[in-house]
Amino acid sequence: MDICRWLFIYGFVYAFFQVLPAFLEGGFAGPVSRGDALDFLTPLAVIPVAVVLFLKMKKEPGRDARGESTGPSRMAVVVFILGLIGYIEGHGIHLSANAIDRLLHGQEGSALYQAVYLFDEVISHFIWDGGVLIIAAGLILAGMKIRFSGLSPAQWVYLVGGAGFFGFSYAVNGIEGQTVVLTLPAAVLMVFVCFWLHRKSRRGGEYNAVALFFLLGFLLSVLLFTYWGIAHPGFTEFSELGWI
Repeated sequence: MDICRWLFIYGFVYAFFQVLPAFLEGGFAGPVSRGDALDFLTPLAVIPVAVVLFLKMKKEPGRDARGESTGPSRMAVVVFILGLIGYIEGHGIHLSANAIDRLLHGQEGSALYQAVYLFDEVISHFIWDGGVLIIAAGLILAGMKIRFSGLSPAQWVYLVGGAGFFGFSYAVNGIEGQTVVLTLPAAVLMVFVCFWLHRKSRRGGEYNAVALFFLLGFLLSVLLFTYWGIAHPGFTEFSELGWI
């Protein structure tokens, strides 16, 4: 139950801090907007939750082929840490570059604007979304051998609800950040990997909660990407439609 609950918290916190800042209008202090002020807290909220989730997995080891207790592998730890670094660096670049970009209206042809745009709309988003993917990979690796004999209705609610938050936010950030060339193929790959892990655990009559969480989350994101790509060829950004 504890791991399922923290998977839900991770999905919710990730979605809350990834989506809400874009809808906060008005100034906070000087050139800093309300959205910037909340977005400043994003890694301070998402990263600790991800770390707690990872540590929860470490305290609830699974079993290897010989039936001996085993926790997350060294590979899982390394991948997870790399994901945290990418997430923090990408977010930091985006937060500052995006704030500066708002002050450069009318200077679109200048070298300054082009440099800020490059860091704001290209470099930061790819590093940031790449960090999200690597964190997911680290959590999946850490949870590979953590299986449950069954899932209660409450655990299903946590997994499905958290996966919904995660998958929705992952898709809308990929579309708005124009990283679909990375995030969509990666999501499809994650669906296949998580489905294979889920089927493997089900053949043993058990449930891999982490694989199931990311299977549902990435599957939802693939469906959302597909719908948006058909409805808006070229994956039009929400900001271009005037939604945010």
